[in-house]
Amino acid sequence: MNDLRPNGSHDAEAVFKRNPGFAADVASGDRERAMPARHAVQRETEMRQNPELRADRFVERFRDLRQIGDRQYAAGNYSGYKAARAEMGNIAKSLERDPQMEPLLEGLKKQLGIDIEFNSGMRLGRQLSLSHGLGGGRGIGL
Repeated sequence: MNDLRPNGSHDAEAVFKRNPGFAADVASGDRERAMPARHAVQRETEMRQNPELRADRFVERFRDLRQIGDRQYAAGNYSGYKAARAEMGNIAKSLERDPQMEPLLEGLKKQLGIDIEFNSGMRLGRQLSLSHGLGGGRGIGL
């Protein structure tokens, strides 16, 4: 697959993880049923190549997880709340692997729930972790 499209296998894997039903559609051999999966892989390729699209997806995913966590907490489902918070921490850490996104996300701090101003040298992923209580701050273990 990578011979046909650079990083195509990674793009397809990301699509099939989010939409497992696409695998059956593609495996059916029916071109019509496979078309949505094909378009999704194409969008995933565009997403991988365009940092602005990745930033939009990041903000959307982070906000969704925050809302899910809040709903889980309100419903008394603390394991669901902790799972959502853990995923928020994981995607905040993912910024370390995608330096192109950090400057794009700087202007979206309010949408990410960063209400306080941190020192200028602090990375955005760390700011997210501290703002939402996702990381073990400096006081832990002292």
